Amino acid sequence: MLWAKKAVDPAEWEPMQDRFEELFVKLGSPKQMMLAAACDRVSGEAILLMSLPNTAYLGLFPGFESVTEDTLPPEASLLVGHGDELLKRFRYPARRVVP
Repeated sequence: MLWAKKAVDPAEWEPMQDRFEELFVKLGSPKQMMLAAACDRVSGEAILLMSLPNTAYLGLFPGFESVTEDTLPPEASLLVGHGDELLKRFRYPARRVVP
């Protein structure tokens, strides 16, 4: 399994999510595939994280860079994939109370 990430403006999420979901469905909704949103621990930017079955599919997603699992953030929100698989690797982001 391959992990990749990209800092993305929220306006870019929909087309990226659509492309990922199309591939996800085409491949039969594999358990190891997911697209999730998170916050980069260093920069604070919004990022998309994806897991793909292999590197052959990474070229379909320009700007995504391959990363190791140990560099992934601890929290993420699922956009496409299986919720039980997300919870094997991430926590859902804690709700922030607005004063």
